[in-house]
Amino acid sequence: MTAMERRRFFQLFSGIAVSTLPGVREAFAAPRRIGIVGGGILGSSLAYHLARRGAEVTLFEKSRPAAGATQNSFAWVNATFQKRPLHYHHLSRMSALAYRHLERELGGDLEVQWGGSLEWYGVSDRARWLRRQVVEKEAWGYPTRLIDVEEFQKLEPNVEPGDVLAASYTEQEGSIDPVKTTEALLAHAKAQGAHIEYPCEVTGIDLKWGRLKGVQTTAGSFDLDVLVVAAGVDTPKLGSMVGIDVPLVESPGFLAHTKPADRIIGLVVLSPGAHMKQKLDGRLVAGMGFGSAPITERSDAEGEKVLASGAQFLPKLRQLELERVTLGYRPLPRDGFPVIGFPKGVPDVYFTVMHSGVTLCPIVGRLASLEILEGVDVELLKNYRYDRFEKKRR
Repeated sequence: MTAMERRRFFQLFSGIAVSTLPGVREAFAAPRRIGIVGGGILGSSLAYHLARRGAEVTLFEKSRPAAGATQNSFAWVNATFQKRPLHYHHLSRMSALAYRHLERELGGDLEVQWGGSLEWYGVSDRARWLRRQVVEKEAWGYPTRLIDVEEFQKLEPNVEPGDVLAASYTEQEGSIDPVKTTEALLAHAKAQGAHIEYPCEVTGIDLKWGRLKGVQTTAGSFDLDVLVVAAGVDTPKLGSMVGIDVPLVESPGFLAHTKPADRIIGLVVLSPGAHMKQKLDGRLVAGMGFGSAPITERSDAEGEKVLASGAQFLPKLRQLELERVTLGYRPLPRDGFPVIGFPKGVPDVYFTVMHSGVTLCPIVGRLASLEILEGVDVELLKNYRYDRFEKKRR
């Protein structure tokens, strides 16, 4: 993180508006015993930030850390064109800056591949869309711009873009290895005193007079002051235990992973054929987009098709050998936006579920720990409360 980026992050973070949470939580002492359900990248970030602030943290993971949506994520850190409206873009942008701060905090155990992303189109309707998106994000102060083919090929000389009607370069984006990042966060959480329990599934949530007493798990009972749900696609199941209906829609994501190879790309390459990145270990990861995948069959044949689609624009990809394919189901709230916070009527169960967990985990971990331990309501998270679904039903 440069000095300017550090100043920008601290200016943004120090300017976060907070207010005291209304209602029953004000009358009770600050919670100390915090349980977290879910050992993915979001749960690990929450565990780290809460433990760092002095909470007694126990994380419950039903199988093993990063086993769910995390290990199946493309893991692109961004605040780019799909992050709309402005409040969602702003949250994502702050989280990208928070990654740079987190890199320093973890002392080299977290490695983000910075450098940016390239996107381009050779058909007129998509090119018009891209130009509009660049203009909008530039107006929001985001460092993205349209580039010509000459600059494009300097940035990624191994990519052959074909006909280019519009191309963009977005500088301050990157990618991570989601499993290694989760492991690093959990290691630092444990160093701060957190307990990581796995395999350990939460089977019941104990409430008395509307207040949390603890949880029942396959490893026994645990007394808690607050439970944080970071369980991905299992969130509706946990919500039903306390009478909360968290509406998710199915969002499968298919990725093809190659065996390690010499570096052929350095940026996140969003080609018309496939979205591609190459990890620090030399493995290239390719997918067909970030909505619901058109592929719902986990087979090597489908993986080869994805690689062939990407190779139209990255010919050297043909020299790489498919190692494995993954098909994961990502947690996607019904309206596309995160659900973060204490629902009304359940003051001790804090929900965190979102599609962009990789991008958002540093800022959500930081801000959620502030809300949970200090009893404040962070203005930056106001658009993501569960109660918006209750209002629509009414």
